[in-house]
Amino acid sequence: MLASEPFIEKEFEIWPGRLLFAAAGDGAREALDAGMDMARDVSSALIADAELLASGSPDVLPRGQAGRLALEAHQAVRDALPVEDLPPALAALPGAVCDVVLGAMRERSGAAVTAVWLDGVMALHQDAETMAPSRTGLPPVLHEFSVALGTGLQGGVAMGGIRSSTPTSGLADLVAVQARSAGLAGLVAAALADAVEVVSAARETGGSRDKLLQMGWAGRRMTGATGLIEPEAVWEALSAAVRRANVLREKRLLRAAALGLKGRGRTVGPVDGDRLLRFGVSEWR
Repeated sequence: MLASEPFIEKEFEIWPGRLLFAAAGDGAREALDAGMDMARDVSSALIADAELLASGSPDVLPRGQAGRLALEAHQAVRDALPVEDLPPALAALPGAVCDVVLGAMRERSGAAVTAVWLDGVMALHQDAETMAPSRTGLPPVLHEFSVALGTGLQGGVAMGGIRSSTPTSGLADLVAVQARSAGLAGLVAAALADAVEVVSAARETGGSRDKLLQMGWAGRRMTGATGLIEPEAVWEALSAAVRRANVLREKRLLRAAALGLKGRGRTVGPVDGDRLLRFGVSEWR
């Protein structure tokens, strides 16, 4: 992105934190106005839909578009990964909010770059040869991962693991994922983080201060921190998550992923682990 085309930004308070949106290029201000209008619309049904998704009932019918997209993402991953321990649909909701707001921005404006992020997940559209926005409100790890994927990026990126705000039952320190939508990326990041497991590893119980997240993950083991893990056990745990990632990639529910645990990491798809300095990984495979 040329220096003569700076990003302009706005923000909106919404569950589970601050929704931030940015745009650059012709029509950027129109895009942000559209994003703000849609953010207000989304907020009207968000809490009610979050409570429905957190309940875990198979018969929920969200009222808002973001809630419906989150449920669709959950169904797609459930069809691809028939596992009992799939994260709740609530894990897809922050990203689905980003998807809906980004869609409104793109509908009103053809700005070269539009991006929306919330709580460790981002929906993004970049024209060719443009880069992801960088801002203090965007987690540095998420920005670094997005940049490592190159220019012209579209879809969603998300974080998972112990260092993210999404609860996890696994041991992964950090997971980053790119998928065709932010809602899907958020859910897949949580699903990959949960797959990083060493049965004998010592762990501290984790949790969340957010009442909706507490409700959504009720009855599930949540990891807060882990003790020492033997190197071979680390590689085996990461391999289990990579196998899950490869299944999702074959189903086109995932484009790229990076996973880190105890200074070791694995990548899937077109991402160079050596560019991910903030993962704290000294050895990639």
